[in-house]
Amino acid sequence: MIPLMRAAGIQPNTNTARFMLLSLAFACSCGGMGTLVGGGRCMVAAAFLKELTGIEISFLDWIKFAFPLAVVTVPTAVAVVYLVYRPDPKIQLPRHDGEMGPWTRLQKQTALVLAAIFLLWLTKGLHGIDYSITGMAGVAVLVAIGVLRWRDIHENLEWGTALFIFGGGICLGLAMASSGAASYFAYLFFPLVEGKGWLVLLAGVCVFGALVTNAMANVAAAALILPIVIPLAQLEGVDPRVLALGLACATSFAMILVIGCPPNAIAYSYRQFSSFDLTKAGLVATPVLLLLLLVSAGIWWSILGLL
Repeated sequence: MIPLMRAAGIQPNTNTARFMLLSLAFACSCGGMGTLVGGGRCMVAAAFLKELTGIEISFLDWIKFAFPLAVVTVPTAVAVVYLVYRPDPKIQLPRHDGEMGPWTRLQKQTALVLAAIFLLWLTKGLHGIDYSITGMAGVAVLVAIGVLRWRDIHENLEWGTALFIFGGGICLGLAMASSGAASYFAYLFFPLVEGKGWLVLLAGVCVFGALVTNAMANVAAAALILPIVIPLAQLEGVDPRVLALGLACATSFAMILVIGCPPNAIAYSYRQFSSFDLTKAGLVATPVLLLLLLVSAGIWWSILGLL
């Protein structure tokens, strides 16, 4: 997007620049809830649900439950940023008149490998191969056929950061569950929601998750909150999948602070807007998206029989 903006003469710290970069970052955050691999928070939610209750949400099930919510929230996030920062209607992006040409051999091979990986993810219930094994096998095939080089993967991918964020967050959550701390907090907060139904419980979890995820990685936020809210769901007689899915979706709305999630930080690094610009748009977008999430999830999950 940056080369397109430069070609169109869009200057930094203008409403047009703010709209283009912020809407992109917010849309990436909302879209991540759509599949299990769309964000670490989704995989963590599914892992904790299986660990604490024995209930597994498959790749296909997650798409069925959450992808329609992503389809609704992504354009809404863009629309909210548009209303906050109206772009200049006179600016036109440059036309591209060149020919793309036929697909190369490597492009075809890459497309086939990616399609095979997604097919294996969707059919895990048939073959039983874990998602991690399927994903790494796909990477190995891409290296073997020359699309990727292991040296590039090793040097350019932050393996340490990923392991610390995912592994550390999961360990903290499991420690809370095994030590009894999660159950203690669940019983502490249960009187606040007792007898008030799934809507109050889901709304409280989503609002709390959306606020917490702005102060820490959404993976860590999900890992810390899930061991507390899943027992709450069981005490209230609510399907724990509702809160696991709801929290994974709500922690997608890290839109108030630059440090809230990687899309914010990456967009901010190009110096097209200030941190206050992001906070201003996020303060409007977050409550709108939370309300939309609750309404659309309530309707869609009721249709699917989850509620």
